[in-house]
Amino acid sequence: MLTEKSIGAIALLLTPLALLFSTIGLEFADLGGAFSPVFFPRIILWLWVGLAGLNLISTVWSRAPTEARPLARVGLLALLLPVYALSIMPAGFFLASLVFCLVTLRLLGWTKPVSLIAFSVGLPATLVILFNHWLSLPLPTSPITYLF
Repeated sequence: MLTEKSIGAIALLLTPLALLFSTIGLEFADLGGAFSPVFFPRIILWLWVGLAGLNLISTVWSRAPTEARPLARVGLLALLLPVYALSIMPAGFFLASLVFCLVTLRLLGWTKPVSLIAFSVGLPATLVILFNHWLSLPLPTSPITYLF
């Protein structure tokens, strides 16, 4: 039973697996595994694999009818991801993520402005605080200020 939802779940599982496969054989200075530049991305990719696997299982076991999304909206979301990825460096992580969250959530049907703005500001802000200020793993900063 291949539906839009199951195809999306399969794609969400194959993407991190392909990225993990691309890191096999990468060698860096022998400082231990935790100091390798691929250490943290591999953790994120394994978490992604786990969540995508759970999503695929729930999609296959789900008996609920799926809502058909207009093809234009799905295409727009597919184009939005590379635009977001390309805008992170020039605009900074926070500003690019804020706009990406606003547009994506709106396309997915969020209509309550307070929750839309709160989530779109809160998620990138939390990640900036976590990475830039707590873990000292800098994310790209905006041209406006070094704080975000």
